[in-house]
Amino acid sequence: MAQQSKRHGKTLRIAVFALLVWGVVALWSWNTFAVELLGLPEMAYRHAIAFGILVLSADALLVLPLWASRAGNT
Repeated sequence: MAQQSKRHGKTLRIAVFALLVWGVVALWSWNTFAVELLGLPEMAYRHAIAFGILVLSADALLVLPLWASRAGNT
């Protein structure tokens, strides 16, 4: 049980780190492409993080049936 708890903590740390890095990459890519080439408004870092959370949430909802079926098989 303790081993499983450690794995969940490690997974959560990796997910948070990936979200922060993804926010920087999304912010840079949006501000270089959309602002300079298309003339759209700049994105703030908080908007990039919010979009990342939205994408992660949508992905989790799509994968949820797979996780539920795996949990039932063990």
